Amino acid sequence: MPSQPAEQREPRNLLLAALPDREMQIFRDSGQKISLHEGKILQTASMDEEWLFFPTSAVLSLIAMTKDGLSVETGLVGHEGLVDFPQLFRHRNHTLECMVRHAGEVCQVSAEVVRQARLPTLHRLLLHYAGYRLSELSQTAICNRFHRVRQRVSRWLLTAEDRIATREIDFTHEMMSAMVGARRPVVSSVIRQMEDEGLIKYRRGSLAITNRAALEQAACECYGILSTAMTEYLTIFPLGEG
Repeated sequence: MPSQPAEQREPRNLLLAALPDREMQIFRDSGQKISLHEGKILQTASMDEEWLFFPTSAVLSLIAMTKDGLSVETGLVGHEGLVDFPQLFRHRNHTLECMVRHAGEVCQVSAEVVRQARLPTLHRLLLHYAGYRLSELSQTAICNRFHRVRQRVSRWLLTAEDRIATREIDFTHEMMSAMVGARRPVVSSVIRQMEDEGLIKYRRGSLAITNRAALEQAACECYGILSTAMTEYLTIFPLGEG
């Protein structure tokens, strides 16, 4: 598993923590730490603001939207990365929005500030992060197209637990339906079955994994592939996640 046990994880962003003092000073001077509640929309296709968000304890969800209002998640971003990477290149995605999936804090900074500053270490790290994000995007597309809802839900729950700093995952059936691109009644049936089997424990508004090994067996191969990709990405940090 690529992440430390949640109770041992220090809330920080790995990209920012790896910066030398000179580069980090730019974020101290221009960035601000903000607390976000679950469900808050940070970015939509219609927003003109150009912000970058570096999660420390929050988990952000990237969601692809159709004109008809249908949605499916394309990635989860935790303390290993940032949103919105394309803003650095003045590219605006007209189909993606960013939602807070798990409440917590982020460091917010203007994309223009980062574009104008000399940040060689950050730019090197971002190239590695872009490689991981492309892997996640392609594997998520495969998963949503070819794998069963139970497998997709299992993969999502495992990934979410890897990202958060507590064992409780903010959760609603409506949210999961949008995340895995399945109808709500189907998702509700899967969650009930998992709870009956002792894999998870659900209460209104939150969910906890109670049998991780069994949940990994229930997931498709996508979770293992993405975990390996994350482990490879984390090797660029001198101290890993420690």
